Amino acid sequence: MRHHILTKLLLAGTVLAMGAGSVLADANLVFRFNDSERDEMRAALDEFEAANPGIKVELQTIAWNDARDQFLRESAVGQGPDVVHIAFVWTQEMAEAEAIMPLDELTKYGELPNGFDDFIATDLTMYEGKAYGLPWTADTWAMVYRTDVLADAGIDDLPTTWADLRKDSEIIKEKTGKTGFSFPAANQVWFPANYYLWSNGGSFIEADGNGGYKVGATREQIADDMNYFKGYIDDGLAPRSILSIDEPQDPALMQGLLDGSQAMALMPTNTYRQLLGAYEQAHPDEKIPFNSGIMMAGSQAPQTHLGGRTLAVNANTEHPEEAWKLVQFLSSAPIFEKYYTNQFPAQKSLLSKIEYRPEELGFAKEPGRSHPHLGCLCR
Repeated sequence: MRHHILTKLLLAGTVLAMGAGSVLADANLVFRFNDSERDEMRAALDEFEAANPGIKVELQTIAWNDARDQFLRESAVGQGPDVVHIAFVWTQEMAEAEAIMPLDELTKYGELPNGFDDFIATDLTMYEGKAYGLPWTADTWAMVYRTDVLADAGIDDLPTTWADLRKDSEIIKEKTGKTGFSFPAANQVWFPANYYLWSNGGSFIEADGNGGYKVGATREQIADDMNYFKGYIDDGLAPRSILSIDEPQDPALMQGLLDGSQAMALMPTNTYRQLLGAYEQAHPDEKIPFNSGIMMAGSQAPQTHLGGRTLAVNANTEHPEEAWKLVQFLSSAPIFEKYYTNQFPAQKSLLSKIEYRPEELGFAKEPGRSHPHLGCLCR
């Protein structure tokens, strides 16, 4: 009897020791990040490591254009970062590929402070009845204006339709010699092209009612869409060089707005905040000559999209508890207050506390829509 009791005590002690070891063991995580704020994110991770001495985090960066395919290749062979930064619209595909963990396997390590319902765009995280990934940031595209250039051209009111935008561009070119409206005309022309089509009653892709998809616009609607943007280049209203520009934050586009040689553009939230910051840095004592407004209307009301970023935990991670702790930290208010300041959090409780600058109100009023096929080229 005494032998059996001693054996049980030794076994229990061994189990406890193993459990304590798993909690206290050092964990080396990898976080892959796709945006430009590398230094700021590294500072945030340093704060996380200081608060969690047993966890070290390596920061990897990758371009958005490469991020999706790279992670899917790695996860298929049991590799990849522990925590991955993805677009809203990649989440379901990665869940289907069994590349990321469902949230119900992670929240057992710690609940979200205000619950999952506090997050926006949660429908884009769902796959076969489960949520995968945590919405991290939210953004949309809106119009941006150099108010001084508009004034120099005698334009008092902001344009409200695509036709107005074209007319004002012609006036600016004629009266000032400057560019009125310009845009990224390579891959990311996909965004304004969708906004134009939506506001004119069409859609490149729509549900067919049978679980599949179909083209949601006529040939004439698509040709009108393409010709609208092509006309700015053909008629000399925008420089032909924009055909090689892929992103709205390209320095060639940003410089025209910064130096006042261009009056109007469209861009996502984070790019606009970068633009405002760059102008303030270059002109610290001057009034901001920028304003923002909602997207242009066509034959119907203006439309843009709801985009954003998601954090997901790799299904192959050896440290799911520590990875989830990192995701919770990255989703907390101090991240957006101190480090990731160009982004809006994808949480209702945090969004309600944002004080928009007067120059940002166009983004706050933007009529966005969640679209499962828009966003794969964003950021």
